[in-house]
Amino acid sequence: MGKYDAIDVNVYQSNIFHTKMLIKEIELQHYLFNTDVYKLTPKQRLEITMYINPDVALTAQKAFYSEKKQIPPIDSASSISGEFVMAYPPGIPILAPGERITEEMINYILYAKDKGCVMTGLKTRL
Repeated sequence: MGKYDAIDVNVYQSNIFHTKMLIKEIELQHYLFNTDVYKLTPKQRLEITMYINPDVALTAQKAFYSEKKQIPPIDSASSISGEFVMAYPPGIPILAPGERITEEMINYILYAKDKGCVMTGLKTRL
């Protein structure tokens, strides 16, 4: 019997996932070091910075405790979020309760999902 006769597949897959994300981070740092960010398009800057300036329409408390209805993310532009929506990794909220949902946010949610992020807070499928 060897040192590793049995492995936890979930731990192994998690390690692979985190290693891939680290490699992407290293590639991004290399890209940023060699790129003039002021020459990038807004879409390219969004992909690099992954920051969207929120439009807060209600307090988080009021939005969270208000009556809600489920809307597919693709049809939710200009609605107000009643829940947190997060992408893991990195686990930072894309949307918080009370923020107005924009096309930019929807595009980022679709982008993150396409890149393999696990989405939390979405009640309907993309």
